[in-house]
Amino acid sequence: MLVQARALILSALLALPPLAAAAHPHVYIDSKLELIYDETGRLSAVAVEWSYDELYSLLIVTDLGLDPDGDGVLDYDERTRLQGFDADWEPDFDGRLYLTTDQGPVELLGPRSFEADYRDGRIVSRHLRPLSSPLPADAALQLQTYDPEFYVDFTLHGPPRFLGRDDCRAALDQGNPDAARAAYRAALDAALLEATDDAEAELVTVDIGGAGAGALNVICGSATTG
Repeated sequence: MLVQARALILSALLALPPLAAAAHPHVYIDSKLELIYDETGRLSAVAVEWSYDELYSLLIVTDLGLDPDGDGVLDYDERTRLQGFDADWEPDFDGRLYLTTDQGPVELLGPRSFEADYRDGRIVSRHLRPLSSPLPADAALQLQTYDPEFYVDFTLHGPPRFLGRDDCRAALDQGNPDAARAAYRAALDAALLEATDDAEAELVTVDIGGAGAGALNVICGSATTG
């Protein structure tokens, strides 16, 4: 995940026993997607919106010294200071956004155009992920957002918005959160068995891939699924 995100959440977890801290995700994000098509109808970018859970949002707001009166409203200067709080991505961080077609994975460029706001007790941030090469107009597409380390639990909401086309449709597969948790628990137990001491156990990370992840299946024009 993000360098800053891990550092902030870690400070709130230090008082927990290692297994308690590792037994579930530490951040919960509701994710929405917006598909952006160019003038020829090709998919050129995906806009990603992340709504962070209330606890994590409070940790960020407190760490940045925002909303000192606790009324849940940020003034202009405070909103300005919030911008880019989650933009400090590690070089190999993939943004936890995965696009695939029948031809395989779709390459995305790095993020840009970060924006953030704070409303109803939650930080809502937005960024843009351009495709390295626009997709053909009628390519069937699957989009997923998940964390293979299960540090963050993403919930994908749909349908997405379509900008630049009016002949696209999407079907949302909600996935199976129980499958993700079971895969994480099994992977964590296996990793802890290999740990040689408590210090190593505290640093255990796992990779469950896309187990249980939801998916948006998108078709446009004459494209078909299956």
